Amino acid sequence: MRIALLTGLLVTLSTCAIQANAQFYYGVSLGLNQSADVTVKSRSNDRSSVCDEYINPRALDVPGCTSSGRGSGDGWQANFDSARGLSGELELGYRLLEKTRISGVYSYEITDFDQTVSSSDASGVDFDKISNELAIGEETLSSVRTHKMQLNVYRDWPNNTLWTPFVGVGILFADVSKKFSWHWERSSDPDDISTGVGQPNVDEIRRNLAGTISSGRSELSDQLLGYTLILGLNRKLSRRVSIDLKSQWSDLGTFQSEAYDGETLRSHIPNLRLDQSEPVQTWSDSDDTNRLTTSVAIRVSFP
Repeated sequence: MRIALLTGLLVTLSTCAIQANAQFYYGVSLGLNQSADVTVKSRSNDRSSVCDEYINPRALDVPGCTSSGRGSGDGWQANFDSARGLSGELELGYRLLEKTRISGVYSYEITDFDQTVSSSDASGVDFDKISNELAIGEETLSSVRTHKMQLNVYRDWPNNTLWTPFVGVGILFADVSKKFSWHWERSSDPDDISTGVGQPNVDEIRRNLAGTISSGRSELSDQLLGYTLILGLNRKLSRRVSIDLKSQWSDLGTFQSEAYDGETLRSHIPNLRLDQSEPVQTWSDSDDTNRLTTSVAIRVSFP
């Protein structure tokens, strides 16, 4: 919806430019982007493993295993370092005043993280699992792909040199997708498993839980509203053609994924109940959506 709205604004912009016979221009740019460090915070509606009928056949007799508020207070996170990638941009704009321009921009960015890190900072029922029982607890962020639509306003400073400085501000809508996966594997030794203490069938629970794997992969997505700040230099190459050197800092806002499913949960289908009545899903958020882009653009003016 947000992308469609800004697309309509860009069409209106180009129509107004033509009808007003204003000096309008288009630009094409290529560059590099760098993301800030990214912390992916996740939570699920899982229950304690003693509430999992595949692990504990007596799960329905355990107090609290059928209560509401599944996953309340649970969570964990994965901390990824900053990463770089490629950016491309198409721009259409026109000059409102001698020193003021307005433009609409579509850009595409891919940021390659290719990082696998250990899950950390667990809370709730995830604490014992991550802190004590896991032989492997890893999450992977492969890449982030971003489609952006922007509406920018620029201020130019013409002078007696070959280069004209400019600054810009803009609002943006972004469609962001993240290739994300995880692999959690419990110790294969039942003696390393603390889950089940106090249950009458504790040995059965530990045997069933030892060596189990929870894993999956998903493409997380969200549409975000943010803003951008731009700083650059323009140099004329001919009457109509010029080159831009620019840096752009963008804040896309908070990324919040929709619910997504895993492939396996404790080595069985991602459900707590044998009758499939309690599917387990996960949500992931990140506040770290800042991006710095540096690029070179060719700008062509008309008429």
